[in-house]
Amino acid sequence: MKDRETLRPSARRRVLVRLVFLAVVALLVAQLAFAYLAEEPYPSFVYPSFPGAPDDPGPQRVLEPSLVVRFSEPDGTVEVSYQELLAPAPGVVADAIAYTALAPRPSSAHPRTTRGQFRLFLKQPTFTRRARTQSAELRDRTTVAWLRNRLAQLYPGASPRSVVIRWDEHRYFIDDGSIRETVTTVSRLRVPLAGREP
Repeated sequence: MKDRETLRPSARRRVLVRLVFLAVVALLVAQLAFAYLAEEPYPSFVYPSFPGAPDDPGPQRVLEPSLVVRFSEPDGTVEVSYQELLAPAPGVVADAIAYTALAPRPSSAHPRTTRGQFRLFLKQPTFTRRARTQSAELRDRTTVAWLRNRLAQLYPGASPRSVVIRWDEHRYFIDDGSIRETVTTVSRLRVPLAGREP
């Protein structure tokens, strides 16, 4: 009698452990199927699928901004990297700011959730060629004031009139071990700085 009573809780525990194990396996399989059929969920047990990774077939695409600052003096222009402009922000943070705030307004609605913004960051921005409409951040007067003040820190004594943000699409073609690169300017944004105070 006592042996049967001691076996029952042990048998129940084994059944419970098996059910939990099967549920976790089923969840992982479902998540893996969803990642390949739809879009990568985040956070997950599967690493995010990065478009443009070397195992992705076809040309690898990288969008990169460059900034040209025009000053009040005649012919006073200088090119500034977005990393220098956004310093001391770390590289990944500077990339995220550039891909959202310095990019043109996306053709689709800008994601409002952290999850949606993370997906946008993984995929890099997508916008139509020759897009000239500024993002909401670039149209904000406080952003314009910050740009003016940051450029005044980087170039003391000079008064910046405008910033032109050029987005270049770098495409890398890998054929038989050789790499060929093409660069196309896909967008050019002009942000006036002179005479605009918040």
